Amino acid sequence: MKPILAISTGDPYGIGPEICLKAAADPAVLAACRPLLIGDRAHLVAVAGSLGAGSEPATTVANRAVPGAGDPAGWPEVTRSGFDEWGSKQGDVSTISPWADGPAFHDMGTIGGAAPSPPGPTADGGRASVQYVKQAVALVRGGSAAAIVTGPLSKTAMRLAGIRHPGHTELLADLCGFEPDEVAMMFVGGDLKVALLSTHLPLREAIATLDSGAIVARLRLLQSEHRRWFGADPRIALCALNPHGGEGGLFGDEEAQILAPAIETARAAGVDARGPFPADTLYVRAAKGEFDLVLALYHDQATIPVKARSFGAAVNMTLGLPFIRTSVDHGTAYDIAGRGVAEHGSLVEAILLAARLARSSAT
Repeated sequence: MKPILAISTGDPYGIGPEICLKAAADPAVLAACRPLLIGDRAHLVAVAGSLGAGSEPATTVANRAVPGAGDPAGWPEVTRSGFDEWGSKQGDVSTISPWADGPAFHDMGTIGGAAPSPPGPTADGGRASVQYVKQAVALVRGGSAAAIVTGPLSKTAMRLAGIRHPGHTELLADLCGFEPDEVAMMFVGGDLKVALLSTHLPLREAIATLDSGAIVARLRLLQSEHRRWFGADPRIALCALNPHGGEGGLFGDEEAQILAPAIETARAAGVDARGPFPADTLYVRAAKGEFDLVLALYHDQATIPVKARSFGAAVNMTLGLPFIRTSVDHGTAYDIAGRGVAEHGSLVEAILLAARLARSSAT
């Protein structure tokens, strides 16, 4: 049968519910998997009923894309969680009732608070969105789902809820008992794969903490995870930090003192790593096929080129976890939540990639 994908619906007051409803009814998604939406079912159904301003309502999409299923209120509830342990690292490993095809719900119950008007970050939203992720992890680790796909959450809402993790990547690492540097964020978009050395750090701190050993460890992780999920050892290019790659020390010496030694060590360990190369030309070379994967040194050095080339179609993938996790390339977009205009293309791509990797890993 088609694999079950556990899809956490993100911050309930952002665009996560809308794009999850639309993506779960997308014909390409339905051909690839059985999407299991994790969230507050009543809220999701209410969101579906309220959509339509400026776009086709999710209920209409569902009626067309899932013959006989009706609107989302008619999608089956195949499992319900009694999980309400806010401090717990694990969700509830529930038994999933069998269903033949199409989308289904894992109902997490009442969110708890009233929706803000206008939409924005709240402690209730942050708390709920993290519970959805915990439940998705429990389902995939318990064997009830083949992979997880996450809707967008708000780092501000998470902080309001008292959560110390700055984002999904660090949260997922902690849920699996890993340190943050034992996993990696990678974007897959069109003709680029770009991984990050550091994720959610202030730029000053990201530069100050550059370390050859950390770069070597990340390069080795990228090699093993690329082989694991994409079937081949990658040609990895390391991004330089300074303009023109430091221009022989004129514009900085991090390339000579930190980056080049890391490349030398990694290559001695059998990693096909090259560089460092100036960032302003490296992504063009990678997009033309010279490299399979780029390692960027900090957040925006990775996300700007990926989003400039394929925003709305790129996929955020976490490497190093014991399961497949993909996500969207954007945030909660509170400013358009509830208006029915949110694009769900990135979530569709994230689901399709997760389904493809799940099928290939099962063979």
